[in-house]
Amino acid sequence: MSMSSTSYLFPLLLASALFLLLLAGECRAQAAAANWDRDTLVAVEKDWGSPPQVKSWDPAADHCSWHGVTCGGDGGAVTELSLPSLSVSGSVSASVCLLKSLARLDLSYNNLTGASPTATLYACANLTYLDLSNNFFSGPLPIDMDDLSPAMEHLNLSTNRFAGEVPLAVARLPALKSLILDTNNFTGSYPAAEISRLQGLERLTLFAPAPVPPEFARLTNLTYLWMSNMSLTGEIPEAFASLTELSLLALYTNMLTGSIPAWVLQHGKLAQVYLYSNALSGELLHNVSMPNLHCNQFTGTIPETIGLLPRLSDIRLFSNRFSGVLPAEFGKHSLLSNFEVSNNNLSGPLPESLCANGKLYSIVVFNNNFSRQPPGGHGRLCLAGMPDALQQLRQPATSSRLLPPAGATSAAPRAGSTGVTPWSGWSSPSALKKKQALPQAVNHRLNASDAQQDGDSKLLTRGDRK
Repeated sequence: MSMSSTSYLFPLLLASALFLLLLAGECRAQAAAANWDRDTLVAVEKDWGSPPQVKSWDPAADHCSWHGVTCGGDGGAVTELSLPSLSVSGSVSASVCLLKSLARLDLSYNNLTGASPTATLYACANLTYLDLSNNFFSGPLPIDMDDLSPAMEHLNLSTNRFAGEVPLAVARLPALKSLILDTNNFTGSYPAAEISRLQGLERLTLFAPAPVPPEFARLTNLTYLWMSNMSLTGEIPEAFASLTELSLLALYTNMLTGSIPAWVLQHGKLAQVYLYSNALSGELLHNVSMPNLHCNQFTGTIPETIGLLPRLSDIRLFSNRFSGVLPAEFGKHSLLSNFEVSNNNLSGPLPESLCANGKLYSIVVFNNNFSRQPPGGHGRLCLAGMPDALQQLRQPATSSRLLPPAGATSAAPRAGSTGVTPWSGWSSPSALKKKQALPQAVNHRLNASDAQQDGDSKLLTRGDRK
């Protein structure tokens, strides 16, 4: 071999050796990081007393395959820890933030207690998603909670026992897209003006007695606004017409007054609206497509156009002041399944087409002035499988109102009702089983996936929060 060939090969061999050394070092570093995360998870398990599902973590198996653990890349670094509904008690383990690549942490629906654990999580520098909802945390939120990761996009502290004021610090988390703080014991104010500057915010729920903040009209990317059970007063702001991306608006069980603004009725993307149990008044406009406005003070007739909606399935207009006859089109153009108009001043016959599509399982019409003639041109009750209704219509009336038949079982009182318990006795046992099996219209755990849009019907169903 010539001298020139040797001089050419030597640098090549040296470079190859250095590459192999670096590769071996990287592999050792990845293995060390993986072992570190495995040991950290074991420490977290011990801190929480080895709950059953976490106790199933097999030390002999790859930790990335353990229940609730997600790893990113090839190095075995833990990027997500999702451990909801494990009956974990105590406090948030400080070991969690030793998972240096952790980006998502979900500890919702557990039995965690103590003061706000956010300070414990300040060391989680890469955290973008934090869900501590449905636990038993208490006390005030830290005034320095903006020391959480600046990359934080989703913060859910709802359904706990936090109290005091919502600190200004929440408005200093610049990347926030979702801020969920409802169903706590906040008694003070919250920084509405500052929160309204979070231009990336898409989901917002709060829980503190106050008027509807008009400043939130600046949140033009908002798709989800939930402010129920907050003792809200005044009217729904006209300025909210700027919220053109809104798909869900929940203002139910408050003390709101006035009429429904035109922007709500004309909104192009608003698919779910919850306005029941307020003191809203006025007449329904003919372009209304929200047939669940119960426990308000609406007057006038129910517009004929509601019966024309092709995706109408659930009508809840009870406990208002509606008068006149029911639209004849109800049941003709959609799969109507639930019909509740009790406690109004409605009169005339029930529409012949109520169960035209065979899906109606419940009808509640008492405390009105309906005639006792069964619907149907031949005096035949169209509500197949609901014999109680036919029996009631044929019984001699003691008043001009349809009342529950003797022995009917009353449902639980509705929130915000006027003391009259609606009755769903026009349901066969099989229909009741079907009704009980129906899913909630909205998942009120707000870190869940996007609320399902419902086109025309814009459901305002109850669905109590858990």
